[in-house]
Amino acid sequence: MYFCRRFFISFMKIIEKLIEKIYPKNLNCILCNMPISRKNKYSMCKSCFEKIIFIKNPCEKCGKAIINLSLDEEVYIEACPYCKDKNFLFDRNISILEYGKLSKKLVFYLKYSKKTYISKIMAEMMFDSLSESNKLKMLEEVDYIIYVPLSKKRFKQRGFNQSQKLAMYFSNMVGIDCVDMLIRNKDTKKLHKLNYKRRKKELKNVFSVDKKFINRIQDKNILLIDDIFTTGTTVDEISKILKLNGASNIISLTFLTGKYIKDIDINI
Repeated sequence: MYFCRRFFISFMKIIEKLIEKIYPKNLNCILCNMPISRKNKYSMCKSCFEKIIFIKNPCEKCGKAIINLSLDEEVYIEACPYCKDKNFLFDRNISILEYGKLSKKLVFYLKYSKKTYISKIMAEMMFDSLSESNKLKMLEEVDYIIYVPLSKKRFKQRGFNQSQKLAMYFSNMVGIDCVDMLIRNKDTKKLHKLNYKRRKKELKNVFSVDKKFINRIQDKNILLIDDIFTTGTTVDEISKILKLNGASNIISLTFLTGKYIKDIDINI
């Protein structure tokens, strides 16, 4: 098992070097294809980078950005309007970017255009964002990094798992083992067209813990990585399975999430 993992890491490094030759870093913006300097961060032009919104004021539970619409800066937001009535089983989700016209391109290019080199850039953005916000400290007690598995059918169609690639790159950056802990028992409908309740029903009993990890997650802290946090149902279903098998804390780290705006009455 150890030999297989070392072989896989070595193989991935060779593939990465080949990809860098095919897609030289920092020659063109990965979003608009404009020529850029090799010094440009994340292989983006200044114009595209400035249009991407990093989440600065997230809900401490679901990670969605909360915007105070009141003119009174002293108004206190007691609870996130999205997750306050939901009994999420994960301990916290951290999302890096708001879902928008440009930010979603990064995920779409990775998933549907097979530009797998973008996964490394996305992982770098996730690492840098956590570092700048002092959230890397939260990972000091994490025992394992895992990712959301694809069904065999979807993996065959796509040829790779984008969440696995993100997790592997991020794992190398923080020095925490990324393991194949989860099994996807069946395929599901496309979730992006389903609401929260229908997603929850669709995902019931979809995931399970690989037998070789059953006795290795008791009281362990786990970091789950995925590309998009939409309703939180996928993260929550996986968290349920992990906690039923004895896991202690589950932190979810996702690249994108949708914005949630809480209306606050303005007294004039």
